[in-house]
Amino acid sequence: MSARRSGGFTLIELVIALSLLVVMLGLLWGSLNFAVRSWDTGEARAAQAAERRLSDNFLRREMASLFPMRWKDELAVKLAFEGEKDRLRFVSTRAAGATKPGISLVGLALEQSKDFRNRDLVMRRALPQADAKDFSALGDGDRTVLMPGVENVEFAYFGTDNDLVEGKWLDSWPPGTRIPQLVRMRVRLQGGVELPEFVVAMHLGEEAGCFENSFQRQCGPRR
Repeated sequence: MSARRSGGFTLIELVIALSLLVVMLGLLWGSLNFAVRSWDTGEARAAQAAERRLSDNFLRREMASLFPMRWKDELAVKLAFEGEKDRLRFVSTRAAGATKPGISLVGLALEQSKDFRNRDLVMRRALPQADAKDFSALGDGDRTVLMPGVENVEFAYFGTDNDLVEGKWLDSWPPGTRIPQLVRMRVRLQGGVELPEFVVAMHLGEEAGCFENSFQRQCGPRR
């Protein structure tokens, strides 16, 4: 009898062995599931970071192609540049589209997403009219989402309206005969995540026919 018992397993031993196997399989499944979730999260964050870098580079190219267009306003000489705390509008030497030659009006602001669940940082581009007096054409301009799911965006502008006063940061930049030296953008995503500050120097585009230094700024007609 003792020899036959030593050659097999008892029911209790089988139950214990199966219980240990279930626990080990559960731990293995949990580890694999955690690894997959971590991988997916890492890929999602990497994709978001890549999209933000693309958006930053895109904005830098736009702001480095500023065109000093003046509105056709008989009452005042004003450059087509409007900087407010929650939006930015300017004119770029980059065309509004592949089939639309020439300069383009550019606007940056928060807009409701198409599903109305959140707000997106949107760039609008439009071809200016010959007798344009404001940025109203942007209302029907081409819409591009730069950053989805944005809770808040704040713009600030560094510069001065004359050469006798030192530049400082302002919440808005009214239309006038000058443009700011720097533009700062702060973005807070949904959930309270603050993105790094985006600061870019405003430059006149090479195609604008302008040159500037500490003493003078001259612009020639665009050919």
